[in-house]
Amino acid sequence: MPSSSIAQILLRLFALQWFLTGLIQAVSVIFTMRAEYFRSSHLTQGLVPFLAGIILWFIAPKLSRLLARGNDGEVNLKGVTDEQLYTGVFLGLGLYFTLSRFGAAFSWLHFFATNQSAELGFSINERPSYYDLTETVMALAAGIFLIVTCKTWARKLAGRGAEKGTV
Repeated sequence: MPSSSIAQILLRLFALQWFLTGLIQAVSVIFTMRAEYFRSSHLTQGLVPFLAGIILWFIAPKLSRLLARGNDGEVNLKGVTDEQLYTGVFLGLGLYFTLSRFGAAFSWLHFFATNQSAELGFSINERPSYYDLTETVMALAAGIFLIVTCKTWARKLAGRGAEKGTV
């Protein structure tokens, strides 16, 4: 498989993520906003990733060839063990979750460092969303956990495959 094909798969996975994120945001605005307060500008937050996902999906083949230009050779996996492949996948997932949530976690850390007490102006209507905080922290922790333990999980999965005779 050429490396541009692998890049195209990854680009299209991000396109699907953007598309679905934008779709969910736009639909939630439509169904939760009262008619008297609704403005088309409220849909912008959902429409931008929605449209970006559609555009990225269609330009992924050309973009992947552009990105792999000069290095678009065949990816040969002969001699690579199951454990090495599993390790690479777990490490990649861990890096993805860690890097995608790091900025939001840093923002939360900054928020709590600058707003040290509830007396600084939190009101019922202006409280931060602690659901966002827990989602961010849990995804960040899961990513770090996968980075640290990727070899252990890979060893277990590769050993299980050897026991069943699927290697």
